[in-house]
Amino acid sequence: MTASKRATGDTRGFLHSRVFQTVAIVLMLLAGPVAVVVGSFMMAADSDLLQNGERTSGTVTEVDDGRQASDHRFRTDYLAPDGTEQRVWADWPLDGKPAVGDVVTVIYRADDPGTAVLEGYDGPGTSVVGIGVVLTGASLLIGIAMLVGVLLRAGRGPDPEGISKP
Repeated sequence: MTASKRATGDTRGFLHSRVFQTVAIVLMLLAGPVAVVVGSFMMAADSDLLQNGERTSGTVTEVDDGRQASDHRFRTDYLAPDGTEQRVWADWPLDGKPAVGDVVTVIYRADDPGTAVLEGYDGPGTSVVGIGVVLTGASLLIGIAMLVGVLLRAGRGPDPEGISKP
């Protein structure tokens, strides 16, 4: 902390500076839409694979059942045409938890059997879009609150006595 800040009684740290807060809001505002775009491309690639991929059956071999929705994932193992064992992870909806041993439809890319999706289940692109929407919404709310605060302070004008009043 500089001597001038100490002399004026400003003991707040870097995290309370308006520059840091503004930069943080701008980064969140940029990260949100970027996540939405990236997630949308991921979802489009999954959709293309669902329409044009090769189909086979796979067996659910592991189910994560965490307390949060982001922990609701399961692994499916399947055999590629060349005989190699492949696996794919997918998210399961709250009302459709698969059980170990269930047979599901796997759709894979013919030229890359390791790239696959499961028919009827969301891939990671859905979560990425959701995170982007939440980031964008939160940063917009915080940014608007900061702007309103600045405008309210600016509307009061300078204090004629030099002492700010609450």
